[in-house]
Parts: sequence; structure tokens; C-alpha cells
Amino acid sequence: MSATVVRGSIVTMDPARPRAEAMAVRAGRIVAVGTLGEARAAAGAGAREIAYGEGTVVPGLIDTHNHMHWTGIASRLVDLSGARSIADLQAAIRDWAARHPEAPWVVSGSGWHVATLAEQRYPTRQELDAACADRPVYLPRVGHAAVANTLALQRAGITADTPDPAGGKIGRGADGTPDGLLLEPPAFEPLARLIPPPSAADQEGALKDIQQRYHAAGLTGIMDPGVTPEMMALYQRLWRRGELSVRSVLMPLADSSRPLEETLARIESSGMASGFGDARLKLGGVKLFLDGGASLGTALMREPYPDERCNCGIQVTPTESFRRIAWACARNGWSMGVHVVGGKAIDLALGVFEEVNREIPLRDLRFSLIHAYLWPDERNIRQCAEMGIAVATQCSMQYTFGPLLVKRFGSVLMSLATPVRSWLDGGVRVAGGSDSPVTPYPPLLGLWQARTRRIAGSTEPIGRQQAVSGDEALAMLTRDAAWLCFSEHERGMLKPGLLADWTVLSVDPVACEPDALEHARVLATAVDGQVVHEA
Repeated sequence: MSATVVRGSIVTMDPARPRAEAMAVRAGRIVAVGTLGEARAAAGAGAREIAYGEGTVVPGLIDTHNHMHWTGIASRLVDLSGARSIADLQAAIRDWAARHPEAPWVVSGSGWHVATLAEQRYPTRQELDAACADRPVYLPRVGHAAVANTLALQRAGITADTPDPAGGKIGRGADGTPDGLLLEPPAFEPLARLIPPPSAADQEGALKDIQQRYHAAGLTGIMDPGVTPEMMALYQRLWRRGELSVRSVLMPLADSSRPLEETLARIESSGMASGFGDARLKLGGVKLFLDGGASLGTALMREPYPDERCNCGIQVTPTESFRRIAWACARNGWSMGVHVVGGKAIDLALGVFEEVNREIPLRDLRFSLIHAYLWPDERNIRQCAEMGIAVATQCSMQYTFGPLLVKRFGSVLMSLATPVRSWLDGGVRVAGGSDSPVTPYPPLLGLWQARTRRIAGSTEPIGRQQAVSGDEALAMLTRDAAWLCFSEHERGMLKPGLLADWTVLSVDPVACEPDALEHARVLATAVDGQVVHEA
């Protein structure tokens, strides 16, 4: 089989040989990395050569918190990402409803933000009725909130007499009537389950199409956190047909709205565990929500929110249920990623992990905290380092939600949020991601923000002391991301024996000045030695 020689400025992320000028690829694997002469010798006569005279070649970028299925579906729903007022939002609903008269529900993607609306609040059910009253309207946001019109609430049986579910909250007017806002999955999932899912063909088409956009952004792999059995089957169908070009690691969802015994039975009787699969599709850890989100006021905090004296957030999964699921995962060889945003949720998660770790060491299972950005303390960092608990962080989230959170908590506290520098200095492994479609999926945004600590709408850094180096930022999306994906033996570095996945950037992300990343471009992306995107 003929080989390929890749020439250019190469950042390998291999500590044994950080830089190279060429590498040789055969049958989708790297066979040599080093000088041009070494690569040509390994490739042999007749090898094809790809020369990147501009830019820098790095390992294929990996997003460890990316809802790719959800992002693909959202690309075909009402797009509210450009809405800057409730009037804009209403106009988008009217336009989509007019163009899709056959759709029984009007549903949006989740990548919209209250902070970008002039009113700085959620729309009411009456405002949604004004945009579309003859069909149920459901607008989910960031996985922790949704707003619905009157007809949608009626379909779900949500009335003034409906109590707040455990772990959720129903927004209400002064008279107790639901106002359309539903906070956290226990509140909105009963409604969401009424929405007819897109057809299998539509879902497959959306997932297949979104992959090319990901490659254009430099991504070669993702971890999709919180997938259902139906979503896993969808990924598997694409994998079986050879149409899954983005390497995908799936985290099954421990759904708190379903009976606990059902979740435990699935973990204990599946016969599989994290890491099962191949280089294109494999299982990651079980995903569980312990709290909500800071921008929603539902992240579980140690102290009340400054503007809500009695509110410390919401605990989505009861402690005892979380404890039983964590024990079941450890006993059965499953990894676990727990969604924690607020400090109290971080404390709860690590307390349970310590209980389990005393009997079943967690280090090899790669348990992780997801988000964990408000505000881990020194004890939390020490606990993670001692148990080998990793952190899946999203610097693009700090960028996107920064303005709203600065307004709520102040710049001093927000300078300590998303403390990547502190995690790394404490000996904790940190993997990067985006949480798409909650925040934008292009990984260059996260690389830039990790080094600059800039937030949307500001030229000044928030928490400069938490910035990281170019090498550390790139490691979060390559070497350490691969480890969290149970894939460090096959990707995350450019070295002999590993898969030939690479991304070419217009700047050297390790050596360049941090601000150079703001306008950097992806020049090419390759998977298995095959170029899947070229600018």
C-alpha cells in the first residue's frame, strides 16, 4: 500500500519529540515522525507528498463535551442564535412556522441566550402565543431551561395546580399560573417527550451533514455527553455504513426523570463498559446531572445568589440516587462524568467519589467533573488530584456567559471562574470542549479564550492569572482529550503507531502570541490520513 509524506511545521504534542518537519503515513497510521529524510525513507519510493507551506500541523482536535447529534438536529430547527430581542425571537418563530406548515410543533435549537436579548429575560407564554398560537411552541435553552406557549403547556397538563417537580421549577405569574418558563429536566422533560421526534432519515441526515462543518472547524473527534439508546442507535447506523467521519465517544445518560432502578439495571446488566468500541465509535462514561446552570440561577451554590437571597440553586439528582449510580458504575467498570457547575455540587460529587474510591480506586476508571467552574476550592482540587478525577472544561462557555455572570457575580468572583490554571497547577488533568450547541463548537475559540481569558464584548481579560500556555491549551484539545476519550493509545499526538489525524492551523497555536488565535483559520483537516477538509 502506498504511503503519504506530510511536510510542514509540525507540533506533535509528543513530549519525546515535540517538533518535526515531516511525517509518513501508511494505511491510516503514522509510521514515522521527524526530518523530511526520515519520513521519506519510512514512506518508501512512490510516496505521495502533501506540503503545508503555510501554517502549522497539529494533532486532530478533539472536543470532549459536544452534543453533535443535538447540534445537527438544531441546525434544522428554528434558529434563535441571532435574536437580539423578544421581537426578533417572535419573528424567527413566525418565519419558521410559515415555511414548515406540516410541522406539528414549532421547536427551536438551544443555542440562544437571554443575555443577548434587549429585555434580558425569557419570553412569556403570551408572547409566544402572539408569534404562534395554533401549534405548540417549545424553545429549549442550554439543556437546563425551556419556554413554551399556552398550547404546549396544555398538552403537557401543566397548570396552576401542577407542583414543582423534585429537581425542577415551573415559572409562574403573580396568580400562580405557569408563565411558560420551565427550569431543569424534571420540569421540561414531560413536555419535551410529547414532541414527535424527527424521522430516522432526518436525524441521520442532520448528523451526517454536521460532520463536514466540524471538520471545517478542525475537529476530528468529539465526546457526546448524555445520549439516549435511540441516539446511540443512530450513531451506530452511520458507523455501520462508514459515514461516521468524526470519531465519536458516546456517554449514556443517567436520566433523573426516569426511575432509579431502571438506570441501575441498565448499568449493571449491559455487559459492556466504558472504552468498548473502536476508533470511530466507542462508549465513554455515564453522564449524570447533579445541578443546573449559573446563567439560569440553578447551579447549586454554597451561598445564595447575590440577587436572590433565598436561592442556592437546584440539585437535579438526589444525593442518594447519585451515590447508588456512582457505586454501580464503579462496580461494573463504567466511567462517570457528572455535571457540576456550582461549588456545592462540586463538593457533593467529590464527597461521593471519595466514598467509592476508598473501596474501588477511581483513577483507572477516569471519572470526571463536567464544567466545575463556580468555584472549586483548594480542597476540591486536592481531592481530584488524589483520586485521579479529571475535569472537562469549556473555555468557550466562560467567553459566552461571561458578560451575564460578571453582571450577576461581579468581575472579582468571575476572575476565579473556570480556573484552568489552578486545576493544572494542582496536578489535575483537564480536557477541553465547547458544549455545542450551548456555545459555539469551533475549537479555536476555546484555544484563544484559555490563553487570553477574554469574554464577549470586552477587550480586558477576566482572571488573567487563570490563563494557560499555548502548549497547555492545545493539550486540552489533543493529548488530554484523547485520554478522557479512552483513546490515548490511538490519537491525541502525532507519533509512530497512532492514527493519522491532523489539523492544519494558520498560526502556530503553541508559539504564537495569544491574540493571534482570535482570527486564526483552519487550513485543512485529515482523518485516517485522508484529507476531509481543505480551505
